[in-house]
Amino acid sequence: MTSSMYLLQILQKYQARTIVNNSNSIIHLKNALTSWAGSCLLSILDSGSRAKGTAISLASDVDYMVSLTNGCNQNTGGLEFTFNQLYQYLIDNGYQNVRKQNVSSRITLNNLEIDITPATKHPGNTNDHSIWLSKENTWQKTNIQKHISDISQSGRTNEIKLLKIWRNLNNFDFPSIYLEYLLINNILLNRSTDVANLGNNVWHVLKELAKDYGNPLYVTIIDPANSNNILSDLLNQTEKGKIINAAKITTSQPNWNQVVW
Repeated sequence: MTSSMYLLQILQKYQARTIVNNSNSIIHLKNALTSWAGSCLLSILDSGSRAKGTAISLASDVDYMVSLTNGCNQNTGGLEFTFNQLYQYLIDNGYQNVRKQNVSSRITLNNLEIDITPATKHPGNTNDHSIWLSKENTWQKTNIQKHISDISQSGRTNEIKLLKIWRNLNNFDFPSIYLEYLLINNILLNRSTDVANLGNNVWHVLKELAKDYGNPLYVTIIDPANSNNILSDLLNQTEKGKIINAAKITTSQPNWNQVVW
């Protein structure tokens, strides 16, 4: 069995869980979110890994962005108020395991983990939105549609999923948006997208991440949807060091079943 064949089996093992059996619960959730947003609501958008084609069973199952009018809650605390109001609304309406993430509130819906991000749309003919970053206590511009288009059409969704699997198996922080653009715009740039080269590509990524010198983790990676959002700053030196150490251990293994399993 080639490395690429083995990795395709791993992708099958960790394929995203089906949400078909939860269709009614999701409809009920969207109705609840519609009621919460009221006259501020523009739309409820698929915003995460499912939309990008990079979903795995080890991460959140569904991501929704609740797109709100630009002036929503402007006189009552703006985005921070909206973020906290949504969190409390989900608790008050009986949703299970409600907890705050950096930009979203996560709930457990039956067997699914769902992240819900409130966002206010910028004026004009644009998909730009502002989201609240609770860890930094500030807002940030983003463009979910741009991210979805870039990642889903990159030809790198298999590599991204495998690196996400590796990340989760090794239990370290590596924000998906940073990982995705690091791979498509840096480490895998100009390499073959042929599935037969999947093993070579994944090994190349791991070897690059294991470098002591010229490591791509120390290259500036900018969010193409917002030049002020430096994706490479999402991890500090210590967090990047953990990734480097994990990559060194991984690339010292003799068999693929010790890399991802």
